[in-house]
Amino acid sequence: MMLRNILLSADLTPDFEHIADFACGLPELGTKRVVLGHVIDASGMEGPVIAAEIDRAREAVRESAAALDCTDLEIEVRISAGDEEASDGLLALAAGSRADALVCGTHGKGPMERLIAGSVSEEILANADLPVLMARYSLLRNAEDAANMARRFGRTLVLTTDFSAASTRAFMSVLDLPKAALGTLYLLHAVDPSLERTKAQKAEEGAEFQLRNWASMAEQKGITARPVVRHDDAAKAALQEVDERRATGVVAGTRGRGALTEALLGSVSLTLVRQASCPVLIVP
Repeated sequence: MMLRNILLSADLTPDFEHIADFACGLPELGTKRVVLGHVIDASGMEGPVIAAEIDRAREAVRESAAALDCTDLEIEVRISAGDEEASDGLLALAAGSRADALVCGTHGKGPMERLIAGSVSEEILANADLPVLMARYSLLRNAEDAANMARRFGRTLVLTTDFSAASTRAFMSVLDLPKAALGTLYLLHAVDPSLERTKAQKAEEGAEFQLRNWASMAEQKGITARPVVRHDDAAKAALQEVDERRATGVVAGTRGRGALTEALLGSVSLTLVRQASCPVLIVP
């Protein structure tokens, strides 16, 4: 199951308690085990100092994630210390702990802010080879119950697809979620609005055929699925669909073009992470 074992990024910022609260609802999506991962920049530190910092961080992570104690989740803390980037350290912890997916909060920085100040969450998104479930801190802070945002993630779910291999993997990942956690799945494809009329019609017909096939596959698993085709920019179409459906979750594939290219050119996945009104699952 895709979210059975997750690595939760424990960055120990003031906002971390919100993503910890969010994680309390993950058992609804099939989560059984949560590894709390934290990265220490140990550049220039001596061995005894590093050991002391690891002990301090371990205790701080446990205290900050106290909300998880009220669940039946298996909890583990893993600390990485080195001179690598925080995003690289978290991805290494995810690999070492055999995580199926990584969960983290994000501030949803814009392109220029990200280039200047950086964004660990978006570095993870650009380089991860496993699914990443992201929730913006602004959404979590304003939620009456952050855990319920996780519980309800699949109730009204939008999957945006361009029929690439990554999009197909994203679709299969949705089918892997517990059936009880899923309500209605909207399968969205955006047709390039700049296409000449005949080509646009042909593209729409091809998309509808493919989406009907996917909807049939979902229905065979007992999942209600609805094909949707829009003529618009892919990112705009995704955001509009999320808003109109009042989606509780959105899923997209990403081709992982690299952090700098993503920052300069943008992508559907980054736009959703920064602007969607619900948590976002990105599948590489």
